[in-house]
Amino acid sequence: MTHQMKKQLVSAVFLFICFSSFVSSQDIASSIKNYELSKSDIISRGRNLVLDSYIAGDLDKVNEAYLYLNTKVADENYAAFNSFEQIYLGVLTKNYSFSLQEILRIDSISKSDPLIRRKTQIKPNNDQLSGKLAENSFIYLQNLYKNIEASNLSAVDKSMLTLILNDIFKTNNPKESLKMKDKIQGEINKQCDSFLASYPHSVYEHYVRNYIRYIVGPSDYGFGMDFSIGYANAGSKHNYIKDGFTAGFGWDFHRKKLGLFTRINIIGTTTKKEFYFSPTIILPSGSSVTYFVPELSVGYETLNNKSVTLIPFAGISGYFCDPVQADKDKQPELKNQELGTFSYQVGLNCDIKFKNNRTNPYLQNEFSYNGIRLRAMYLIPASNKPELRGSQFMVTAGWVLVGYSKKRSL
Repeated sequence: MTHQMKKQLVSAVFLFICFSSFVSSQDIASSIKNYELSKSDIISRGRNLVLDSYIAGDLDKVNEAYLYLNTKVADENYAAFNSFEQIYLGVLTKNYSFSLQEILRIDSISKSDPLIRRKTQIKPNNDQLSGKLAENSFIYLQNLYKNIEASNLSAVDKSMLTLILNDIFKTNNPKESLKMKDKIQGEINKQCDSFLASYPHSVYEHYVRNYIRYIVGPSDYGFGMDFSIGYANAGSKHNYIKDGFTAGFGWDFHRKKLGLFTRINIIGTTTKKEFYFSPTIILPSGSSVTYFVPELSVGYETLNNKSVTLIPFAGISGYFCDPVQADKDKQPELKNQELGTFSYQVGLNCDIKFKNNRTNPYLQNEFSYNGIRLRAMYLIPASNKPELRGSQFMVTAGWVLVGYSKKRSL
């Protein structure tokens, strides 16, 4: 093949590629121009028709467009309305079956196994339909309730639709104060309880419990801390030390009504007579001593309301006596000297709660609190040594913080 022929061949191939690209682009342009309306386009136009007709008060046209989109356009791949729109428009146009089906559809999704992949529908565009439906709903609401009551629906279906309308339009006002929202939700909860009592085991039970009724309680687990000071009474039987003062700090761990208390108590007092750390190492009477009492107790909540929590407890602890540093400096032989024993204790925690304004990041719900902890504990050392034999009765007062998260009660 000559050089001239090669040039002609390359030119022909190049021209063929250019021509093919031109024809292809023309085909695509023609396809785009002649492309029929997709379901997304039809749904968008239909929703605009619903919106314009609703604003104009033409409910017959709203009904026609709503039925057409639901029966002729929407399918397993395309949704014509979101859940609020489907429920509200179904009631507005008296097509109650669509509203009830939507409730059961939402519920079926919540009850499905999260590991099972569900087919996701293409959602409608985020237009103004939902906002305008809600904005103008006050015009129609009273008639909607009357129409539901006058319908041929079963009693449980009527109650379900009334309940869900109450929930939608009474609990979603962003301008309401937190106190008013709690009050409204309380009223809805009473309606839910009445529904559940009237129709036990209905097909809507799971939906009502999980989506409408909202009653919360404290979580099963809580955590607390406290710091307190007080008075330690040595008792008439303790011949070696006088009454003293005590300070302590601790951590609480709660599970339902049970409480686990870990705590360090420190008692400062003075000796009444010579204090024997060993037969030859003696602390003079009138000297200061410190008792360290690491504590582990278990309690059970007997009272818990908005003002007070009472938890009696019992447990075990150590009971260790040390001379103070000043005496150790005077008598070097006192260094590393300690008397210690095992002990038992019983007592009572009484938490007086401050009003919870929820501004503290640790007190974001009504089940957490801070306040004053009054604590009484009777300690019984398990030792035959005279210096450790007597009991201690401690009364303290201090600050407490107890935190719980919220748990929904179904």
